[in-house]
Amino acid sequence: MMNTTIFAVIFPLLAAFAVWLIFRNKRLDRDRSVLAIVMLVISAVELAVVLCYLLCDWGFFGSGFFAAEIYVGVSGLGLHFIYTGFRGVFAVITAFAWFVTFLYAKEFMKNDTRVIRYDFFNLLTLGATMGIFYAADFFTLFFFFEMMSFTSFMWVAHRQTYASQYASGTYLGIAVAGGMAILMGIFIVYANFGTLEFEKLGTISVENTVPVLAAAVCMFLGFGAKAGAFPVHVWLPASYTEAPAPATTLLSAVLSKTGIFGLILITCELMPPLLWGSWGRLILIAGVITMVLGGIRAVMSGNLKTTIAYSSMSQIGFILVGIGMLALHGEFVEFLGQGRMFVTDEELASFYMTRNGVFLHMVNHSIVKLVLFLIAGVVFMNAGSYELNRVRGFGHGKPFLLVTFLLAACGVGGIPLFNGYVSKTLLHESIAEYAKLLGSVQGTMGVQGLSPAFVKAVEYLFLFSGGLTLAYMAKLFVVLFVERNEDTLLQDEYEGKKKYASVLSKAAIALCAVPIPLIGVLPNLVADSLATYGAEVSGGLSPFIEQVYYFSLNNLSGAVISVVVAVVVYLLVVRFLMLRRKNEGYHEIFPAWLDLEKYVYRDIFYRFFAFLLGIIARILDSIVDSIVVFLRKTVYKDRPIPYTLPEGNRMTHLLGKGMENVYRIYCAARKKEYRAKRYEHKLALRSMDLFENMRIIERSLSFGLFMFCVGLGLTMIYLLLVN
Repeated sequence: MMNTTIFAVIFPLLAAFAVWLIFRNKRLDRDRSVLAIVMLVISAVELAVVLCYLLCDWGFFGSGFFAAEIYVGVSGLGLHFIYTGFRGVFAVITAFAWFVTFLYAKEFMKNDTRVIRYDFFNLLTLGATMGIFYAADFFTLFFFFEMMSFTSFMWVAHRQTYASQYASGTYLGIAVAGGMAILMGIFIVYANFGTLEFEKLGTISVENTVPVLAAAVCMFLGFGAKAGAFPVHVWLPASYTEAPAPATTLLSAVLSKTGIFGLILITCELMPPLLWGSWGRLILIAGVITMVLGGIRAVMSGNLKTTIAYSSMSQIGFILVGIGMLALHGEFVEFLGQGRMFVTDEELASFYMTRNGVFLHMVNHSIVKLVLFLIAGVVFMNAGSYELNRVRGFGHGKPFLLVTFLLAACGVGGIPLFNGYVSKTLLHESIAEYAKLLGSVQGTMGVQGLSPAFVKAVEYLFLFSGGLTLAYMAKLFVVLFVERNEDTLLQDEYEGKKKYASVLSKAAIALCAVPIPLIGVLPNLVADSLATYGAEVSGGLSPFIEQVYYFSLNNLSGAVISVVVAVVVYLLVVRFLMLRRKNEGYHEIFPAWLDLEKYVYRDIFYRFFAFLLGIIARILDSIVDSIVVFLRKTVYKDRPIPYTLPEGNRMTHLLGKGMENVYRIYCAARKKEYRAKRYEHKLALRSMDLFENMRIIERSLSFGLFMFCVGLGLTMIYLLLVN
């Protein structure tokens, strides 16, 4: 089993370099077709390996939990890998996502002359992502997280247009800044605890909570940026829009979950019980803002792919709300259990229900976004655009596309009998149950609960965001499958496209769509069983939880409220504001001046910081100039001579003049004719020659010292590398 875990990480990395060496100089269509088949085989092998590992651990070919670990010497800390149910499930989701996108990319990338570069970085990203999900400590997590950030950067820059370069610059900037924030948090953790291993961190007693909270906030900026959480979400819409459809699918379905995984590890492994309340409130507030803002931007967007991108941001907000509630429920279980010496079944059930809701919504979001972004890619291959006015009416006469899109739309919208309803019900009930618990224990020692009014507001915003989700999905469904294009010739062209996608592309979409109704129709059998195995991050099987009645009137009422909100938002915002002039089509109505990336982040980093650093540089430069002027006026004050010497210096002038006078006196005493010896000129020449030789020696010495410093620097670098 240990070798299998390592194989899942190493195999894609080795395969990437093998593929590059074999196909790097091949540009024919036949070569690209062979490459597509090779990538399918590699991804199929990876999927088979991680699926076999999951089935073995789940008990299909054995039983029990198995933890695998390997040490690889890197920088004295090493790389450690471990297996748990949570890691196993998301390793399977990762491998499955890569397999279906390679299946889909055979058609989407068939005319791309740079596909070898895309596939090379794609396999590197797969290996790095596997390393993240199997990581057993923060160093291993950071190592592969940074690798994944740089390799996936090539996805965004792949098209090499101005827009893709702009988007990739933002993506890389946020990734680098986020990586530095994570590294700072790791430094703080290691300095205070002496270890970065998750298992050991969970057992350390914490007295000084300030360093832990500081480290957690630093890591939140890094992991939250990859997840797309507010306020570090600005890279997401442009990057999702500019990357090729298969890459965008992976960005949303898998890579965003690596950021969520990091936040879950902070919550479950690093954060001590004393900080669960503070940490839970921070994550909850960030989640609510992300959830609502993403939904609003998705409703107001006039671009198909951008709408789905902001949808990803909103759904990440739902998950963050769940993580916040998980920490808050954990606070209740910890402190009430200590105070009363027991925890009621209701309180314990609320905690595990929240945990299961977070896990299942991560799984459901991955499945749904695989379908939506693959369908968006099909639309782009045929329409050549993602603009709503351009793709309007494309879905007419395409029943396969209609059914799969409707499944995904209902899934992400939380409609009963579809997968999203199950996880959203658990998350909604976790908020409602927390409000009840909060009312029953107000003033209990150790519990830093939120106000009931705030929790109620969070619940209303949760349901409102669910309505926003249904509204923007209804907008896309109506645009693609109900309305007709204003250009009748274009509409006829769309309806005449019978072979709009290859069999492999349809197979990829169908494989992703099958779990959506399966989880929704059989939630207790499928969803609860999956959550029981996979929701535990630290290891071990989850305790038994009483059955959840997903289709009770109380749970269905939340879905009904979201549907009502969706109808109102769709009619008011989409039909009235975005289509205020029907002959002009859809208008993007979100104010451009509220663009955080363009008018806040770039202004701060490119203008404000540049201006501030320029002022600091001018001040420092002025200080140096002032010191030089002060020294010239005092210590090194110039002493002017009576006249300018034609040659030599003052010393040669005085000495030469003295020697000439002595010689004149000598001639007078000997009564000899005086003829000037020009001692001043001779001394000036000697002085010039002497100083010139000294300057040559000085320059040679400086050069030697410089070369010595270079050699010393290279020696130090060598010593650092070998040690």
